[in-house]
Amino acid sequence: MTKEGKVVHSKYSKFKQINRYLEFIDDIIDNLIIPEIQNKNKSLEIVDFGCGKSYLTFALHHYLTQLKGLKANITGLDLKQEVIEQCSILAKKFKFEGLHFSTGDIATYSKDNPNAKDPDMVITLHACDTATDFALAYAVEHNAKIILSVPCCQHELNSKLGKQAPSNAFNSLLKYGLIKERFSALATDVMRAEILEQNDYSVQLLEFIDIDHTPKNILIRAVLRNSLEKTSNLVTKKKTTSTDYNNLCTALGQKNTLAKLLHT
Repeated sequence: MTKEGKVVHSKYSKFKQINRYLEFIDDIIDNLIIPEIQNKNKSLEIVDFGCGKSYLTFALHHYLTQLKGLKANITGLDLKQEVIEQCSILAKKFKFEGLHFSTGDIATYSKDNPNAKDPDMVITLHACDTATDFALAYAVEHNAKIILSVPCCQHELNSKLGKQAPSNAFNSLLKYGLIKERFSALATDVMRAEILEQNDYSVQLLEFIDIDHTPKNILIRAVLRNSLEKTSNLVTKKKTTSTDYNNLCTALGQKNTLAKLLHT
């Protein structure tokens, strides 16, 4: 922000992304989370995997505590120690109570933090490649009520597409790098959605933001099914079958990391 309170032009796209992300949370939190938290007089437990410079993390804390009047414990995790140290300094300086930052790997977070409370919400914004899968797996294994994830840099399927497929159906896609990349990203997110559905989540794949602001513009929003009666803002779809997912994997010639982590 400038001294006049205006958004710096070079940060405007990030500003739009953060606000849009909060809108997706605001859309469901009033009915899904707030009554339970208030009735039990407890804090909302949230993990932000791959938090980076933590623009979203700080904004979410402000939204929950100042605008919604909730108590919130939010942990931001990232591999970059210098960034995490700076975020910790800012959180302490501006008295963001309940906001914590930690240096670490998403893949080993559960093992490294055995006493961490189960999260009510797990979020990611552009966690690269399979880091998204490790975050989703953690959320499922710890029964997070809400998952919001905007994936990024999905190389796993892109690097293997067609190599183990039962036919040459993807040969045309493989000829064009841009098409292959986009198809792989879309297919990966569909696979993730199918796996979450199999693990008792109701899932939406939503347009995150205009592509002008980021080409990584799909948001996965998943809500644990036993919480769905508390909100009417999500359409409850029929739970996907393992046959649907297995047919997709057979056609693509492989499963993705999330399936392997959850033994699906």
